[in-house]
Amino acid sequence: MTVIRFWMACYFLLMSEAVLAAIDASNPGEQNSRVMITRDASAKLHLEARQAPMAQVLDSIAGTGVRINYSVLPDGLVTATCVGPTAKQLMECLLAHRADIVFRYSRRLSKVGPQWQPVEAWVLGVESGAEQSSPVAESLADISQQTLPTATGTNNESEPDETDELVKMASSKIPAERAEAIGRLMAGGRKDDIIVKKTLEAALLDPDARVRVKAISSYAYREGPGAAAALHAAMLDNEASVRLTAVDRAGADAALLQQALTDSDATVRQLAAIRLKSLSKSNGFQ
Repeated sequence: MTVIRFWMACYFLLMSEAVLAAIDASNPGEQNSRVMITRDASAKLHLEARQAPMAQVLDSIAGTGVRINYSVLPDGLVTATCVGPTAKQLMECLLAHRADIVFRYSRRLSKVGPQWQPVEAWVLGVESGAEQSSPVAESLADISQQTLPTATGTNNESEPDETDELVKMASSKIPAERAEAIGRLMAGGRKDDIIVKKTLEAALLDPDARVRVKAISSYAYREGPGAAAALHAAMLDNEASVRLTAVDRAGADAALLQQALTDSDATVRQLAAIRLKSLSKSNGFQ
């Protein structure tokens, strides 16, 4: 009996170590909602999501060691089963055909030798209100060809106006709270509100790069062509994530995209090349 108990204890210990992330919904009405990530004997990651918000699922993936940046995500709840050797495959499975994903890699040593592993990801070009489905793992290029449409800057009439609350939150001493507020002001603030515009302009100069990323994204989304100067200024930012967001929001600004082709960061150059190619095709050039 002692031996049996020993092996049972070992089994449960191994199972607990295999679970990298498990989040159960606290809402009694959503007891079937959960996110779980496990790693099998072959080191593959297994993601199970049931009626969970996309942000919650991505936060769980981030727990595997990948920093994930985003300003807006597809609406609705996610039900998905995804399998892959790295977080990259899980994200591609979840966001297939609904967002652009750009990855930054680091060469890590493993038992089979040095391998390139994703250490940071940017979710770009998401259209608010994108449809949700139940994806399965599949292969997808690092960056797709979707772009973010011009914003209307209006709220759904059935939703409360939270502009004042978000503007106040944007002045928080906590960077994460400022970043959340600025991101939500993308479509959650009153249309043509001068206070919102000034709040976003101030956030463009925030000392925290996460806030600047969301600021350039929200500002470009709300101001459309009027954000051109801010986008060009963002290309001088020291943080690659800010420059990457400026490229993603450049639209038909060929001059900015041409400038980005000489950027010091390979990911920025890669996205600029893809955007220019897409722009050339849309203009009738092959």
